[in-house]
Amino acid sequence: MAEPVDSKEKQTKIMKIISSEILETDSDFDENTDLYSVGLDSMATMQLVICIEQNFGVKLPANKITKENFSSVAALARII
Repeated sequence: MAEPVDSKEKQTKIMKIISSEILETDSDFDENTDLYSVGLDSMATMQLVICIEQNFGVKLPANKITKENFSSVAALARII
């Protein structure tokens, strides 16, 4: 699978991963929604790391797995 070329494509893909595999999200869920406010916790963060690495073919270094980088889909897209 080809890696998405722009931030918007990355955001769309991340949103699909989160809403289908990680969290139950509402219809108003978007790239700027605070992921912690919709249920992201330490277990869900680790699931999300694995899904991102598998779906994007990347390895997220430990120093990138921070509360700030996982605060929203937009923030996540910037580190991929």
